[in-house]
Order: sequence, then C-alpha cells, then structure tokens
Amino acid sequence: MNKNCIITGATDGIGKQTAIELAKLGYRLGLVGRNQEKGRLLIQEIERITGNQSIKYFNTDLSVIKKLKELTYNIKNEFNSIDVLINNAGAYYSTFEKTQEGLERTFALNHLSYFTLTHLLMDALEKGKTSRVINVASAAHFSAKLDINDFQMKKKFKGWTAYCNSKLMNILFTYEADKLFKSKGISFNCLHPGFVNTRFGDDNKGFGKNILSIGKKLIAINVKKGASTNVFLASSSKVSKISGKYFAKSEVTKSSKISDSDSIQKRLWAYSKKIINDLL
Repeated sequence: MNKNCIITGATDGIGKQTAIELAKLGYRLGLVGRNQEKGRLLIQEIERITGNQSIKYFNTDLSVIKKLKELTYNIKNEFNSIDVLINNAGAYYSTFEKTQEGLERTFALNHLSYFTLTHLLMDALEKGKTSRVINVASAAHFSAKLDINDFQMKKKFKGWTAYCNSKLMNILFTYEADKLFKSKGISFNCLHPGFVNTRFGDDNKGFGKNILSIGKKLIAINVKKGASTNVFLASSSKVSKISGKYFAKSEVTKSSKISDSDSIQKRLWAYSKKIINDLL
C-alpha cells in the first residue's frame, strides 16, 4: 500500500483494531498512546498478527496540548508525508478535572487534541497522496447541550453531557476544516463507530460506569465491527472524493441539526485557535 497513517488512541479498543486491519493492508503506521509498555506490546502483537514491521509508536498525553508540538516533531522525523490521520483518542470523565494547562480534560483530549494535531501535521498532510483526516465522533453528539459561551462547561459540569458535547465538537471541527482546507487536496470526514465493547468509561466510578458496563454486555458490538468504518474511510477508493461528511456503518448519514450551524462551527474554530495560539 505504501501509505503512511497516524492513529491516536491506538493501544486499546477500536484504535488498536484499526491499526491491526490497516497493518494487514500494508500501511506504514504511526501509533500514538500514553502508556509506553502497552505501546511496546502493541507493536509486537501487530507484527506477529500481520507480519507488517513498518510500525512506530509515539508516547504522549494528548490532553496536554504543549506536548503535541514535540509529538508532531517526532512524527515528522519518521514520516516525510502523511496520507491518513485518524483522530481516535477519547475518554469519558464523570467529574470535572483540569489538565496541567487549566483546560477541562474532556474538552482537551476529545476535541482540542484533534484540532491541534491536525493543524500541526497539516504540512505533512499536504505532502500526502490525496490525504484523509478522519475524526472519530459518536452518535452521542445528538444528546449534546452545547453552550457556546462556555465550551468547557466550567459553570455547570456534567460528565456525560461534556462527552456528548465533545463528540459534537468533532463534527463541527470536521465540517469547518472541510470548508477551509479542501482546496489543499485533503478530505475531512467523521464517523460514529457504533456502541463498541471497549474499556471506554472503565476508569470512572459510580452510576455512570455501571450503566456503561451493563450496556456493553447487552448491546455493544465487537471491536472489529467498531473499527470497520475507520478502516473503510482510511482505505476505500469509494470515499476518495468525499469530504465534509458524517458516516455510520460505512455510509454517509445525517448528523444533528446544530452540527450544520455555520456560525457555531466558526465560533468553536476561533475559540480553539486562540487557545492553541496562546499555548503554542
């Protein structure tokens, strides 16, 4: 395949399964995670399963925005160009937590890491062969309650709402990036992977964790099915000319009404850009 693909959140769940499936297809992979030992074992496992030895692991905490500058420097040292960037890392936090940079952690990891990483890798994406940026969102965005004057929910925080809002932000970011950068030959699409049986939410406590655990046992799909739309958007010729869309089950589908708001897309973009300009 001779294509370079970067995947965040690659040591678990659908990120890991996406990496395995793309390794089978011959992609050169740059995998990003926050646990060095899991990263080492991941590379060994993928090489054993697929025979693909063109895999590099990059260790960082994506919720710390300043660290993304060093991360992208290291990525670009390994890869002259990037053909596919899959922004997949994400988490649900039941309580309000601030990162060391003073950002609400859900917002920082689930949205701002996507936004920042894409910006910092834009030059490498422009060198790629009709490059693709894929943002893993969720149907949870339909339950978002976004306050455009308080994107980080600092006034009144609810963990699940913050998660839903962050998934809406993934879509708002995708649609605005498509408008701004499509002329560079880069496509931007986002997706709902399905309700997948992963470690998602396992680090939380209390009622929210219990509900998620029950749901995963009863109705969740396996990781291979969950990764299928990621793999489709990364590799299929059927989407080579499609950009600015929201996918589910490898089909274009309709996202929420608010996600189509041009003014909110621009408002979130300006807010996010100011933060990364101040931090970087």
